Amino acid sequence: MTTPKTNRPTTAQRRQADIAEGVIKLSPSSLTFLHDECSACFWHHYNGRPRPATAFPKVFGALDNAQKDFFVGHSTKDIKKSLPAGVIERGKRVRSEAIALPGTAYRVQFGGETDTILKFSRAGYGVCDFKTSSPGEGASELYGRQLHAYAIALERPSGDALPLAPVSRLGLICFPPDDMIELPTRATTRATKPAALKRYAYRTSAVWVEVERNDEAFLNFVADAVKLITRPTMPRSAPNCGWCRWTRMTAPLLEQTSSDALAHTSIDAA
Repeated sequence: MTTPKTNRPTTAQRRQADIAEGVIKLSPSSLTFLHDECSACFWHHYNGRPRPATAFPKVFGALDNAQKDFFVGHSTKDIKKSLPAGVIERGKRVRSEAIALPGTAYRVQFGGETDTILKFSRAGYGVCDFKTSSPGEGASELYGRQLHAYAIALERPSGDALPLAPVSRLGLICFPPDDMIELPTRATTRATKPAALKRYAYRTSAVWVEVERNDEAFLNFVADAVKLITRPTMPRSAPNCGWCRWTRMTAPLLEQTSSDALAHTSIDAA
């Protein structure tokens, strides 16, 4: 006898359950570009019609993994001499307890995965994000939201997870490519072996971008984001939002397709 499948709750159903519980579950990464690009898309992300995931270029994922593999286990001093002595550790999945917010009865729970954690020798921790680019203007403010969420989740984890506290430093580790160099070729021992392909590498340096921690300002920002998510109607979309423009253009076509399918179903049933 087969066990009947249970339907997973939809995004809208999960959101309604969160609202009834009074705890809004937030992904730290959604508080950056998605929030700033379009209020309507941000609202839909948590209310049933999220943007489809875009393809992330493999080269950036490969570079990100290479950076982490290389620096995990290194001294924090290898990144920035002024950082406290310590070691760079691999990131971890985190989930915070329910955090109270100013100006609203809702609480928030952050959940995600940190890039890396800095474990300082004397006391405390740091949270940082790896970036394969030059630190642009406003990067610390934008990505600082994500880092604040991770810091709070590390200090105030849900369940029986051990807290990592205090988180005293937040920052970005940027690796802007400077130039390209040719690497020495490996000597071959067999005369019949084909000549090795030439090998090249990008030369870069680690640039530390400090993010000042300000939990009060961050939680005020999150409170406004939660008020946006929990409003009963969709906010106005950004004028230049391509995704909203596409959904407006295709909505009549989708409705027509659904009507045609329903009509065919009715004819077949007859």
